[in-house]
Amino acid sequence: MAPIHPLVLTVAILLDILFGDPHYPFHPVKLMGHLTTFGEKVCRRLPLPHRGQGLLMVLGVLATVAITTMAALSLASKIHLWLRWAVEIYLAYTALAGGALWREVEGITRLVKEERMAESKKRLSWLVSRDTEPMGEEEILIAATETLAENTSDGIIGPLLFLAVGGVPLAMLYKAADTMDSMVGYKTPQYLQFGWAAARLDDLLNIIPSRLTALLMTASAWYLGFSPPSRVLTSVRQWAPMHPSPNAGYPESAMAGALAIKLGGPCYYFGEWIERPWIGHGEPPDLKAMEKGIVLSKVTFLVALLVILLLHLL
Repeated sequence: MAPIHPLVLTVAILLDILFGDPHYPFHPVKLMGHLTTFGEKVCRRLPLPHRGQGLLMVLGVLATVAITTMAALSLASKIHLWLRWAVEIYLAYTALAGGALWREVEGITRLVKEERMAESKKRLSWLVSRDTEPMGEEEILIAATETLAENTSDGIIGPLLFLAVGGVPLAMLYKAADTMDSMVGYKTPQYLQFGWAAARLDDLLNIIPSRLTALLMTASAWYLGFSPPSRVLTSVRQWAPMHPSPNAGYPESAMAGALAIKLGGPCYYFGEWIERPWIGHGEPPDLKAMEKGIVLSKVTFLVALLVILLLHLL
């Protein structure tokens, strides 16, 4: 696995910014979802403990994604170098989710501003696993800001990092792990044991991206004049360890510190009221803070891209 060529990465990023993440049946991430569903059905029939079933599913999905990705790249290379580049560009484009993330969060912000609450809750439900129906404006903006922060790590910085380190094959494996976690990595009776391997793999792969995102957000907040680095880093040190997730707390606490807001708090998950700690000082995000958060996410991405391109030149 070799790092992605800067030209391939640049074209993929431009496609992501221009077109986002369109929905169609044969999108690689959607195929990973179908593969996960199939793998779950097969592995749950095996005479193994639930953790063992889940582990086999994870290994099977990863192996299938790795083999098909390498086969596609190898076949394209045999036909023509330009076809190889085209396949790389397409797969790298599908691994990135910045364009779609910003469009969705901007859409939610616009709907809240227009007081179209039912529509904003429906759109938010596409992005988060918590129950959106009981939410008011404050809860909608908290959830949208949290998913913006977390997905800046999972959907932008993480894929960028794995593309830079191991090219398209490594990025596809990262997306497969992320997809499996989003489908089975829940602490519910159905998935607590079966989804253990998928959740732990996702935690492992996001250790570096989540912390790198917090550092990049710190630099971006300073550049934008939102907050001095000391305040953002203090927020990360104080609040990130309190988050239920070992990784999500880093980008969320960084964004909370950068925007001088608080995130988290109690909410409904799968019909159950969950007491979550508050993260950050200040008031919950309002529309102005939400808009600043979108700008912060975009600049964080640009800073990460600049760092990758500079390192390539060294």
